[in-house]
Parts: sequence; C-alpha cells; structure tokens
Amino acid sequence: MAEAAGKSGKPLILLAEDERAIRKVMEILLESEGYDVMCAQHGIAALDILLTVTPSLVITDYMMPEMDGAELLRAIRGNARLSAIPVLLMSSAVPTDLPDHHLADQTFLKGGELESLLAIVASLVAHGAPPSTEPA
Repeated sequence: MAEAAGKSGKPLILLAEDERAIRKVMEILLESEGYDVMCAQHGIAALDILLTVTPSLVITDYMMPEMDGAELLRAIRGNARLSAIPVLLMSSAVPTDLPDHHLADQTFLKGGELESLLAIVASLVAHGAPPSTEPA
C-alpha cells in the first residue's frame, strides 16, 4: 500500500470530479501549490485508486455519475483503513444542504474563493490523520 506521499514525496491528493474542465483546473491549481494529484471521474474510479494508495486528502464533487460524492463518503467512512483520510466535499449546491455532508471533514461551495479552498486543503493535509497500514 502506498503512503500518503506521491511519487515526488509531496502530499498526495485524490480528486474525484466528473467535469473534465474543473478536474483539470483543480489538478493544475493543486500541483502549483506543491501537491501530487491523482484524478478520478467518479466515485467508483476513486475507490479503485484507494485500493492501491492512501492519499493525504480526498476531494470529491457531490454530483457525479456512477457513484456520487455521498456514496463515496459512505464507502470511505465505512472502511477501517480509509476512514481516517480527510475528505473535502465540493458542490454547486450549498454543501450543508446535501445528505451525508456531515461525513466530510469540510465542505466547499464551487465558485467560492480559490484562496479559501487552498486554505482548507492545506489545513486538512496538515492536520489529517496518518494513513493506516491495516488491510482493506
């Protein structure tokens, strides 16, 4: 099982976002802030990635095909090895109005200030629980 650092030794963030343009912008933004980023188009792809790596943070969109952000959150929180990974839930809807938003460590309204988003990411990465070495 890979640790929370990416290939370069930087903190690794898993980004689950179905909209290609948003995914690419977020990837570039996070990499420019010194993070390694792995991307998934939906929750199922994110869970597949989580079988092989334990990131420092998962950022997930709420509304996605295949498996939405709430389902991904429930899967992460329901798995002993993954449950301590910090999760940031993003949505175009007010995240606190969404079912299961309480399972996320933080929520962020898409379209909000990028500085706020980056501050949340930095805080979650810095204070997140260390990855578990328990098998899935």
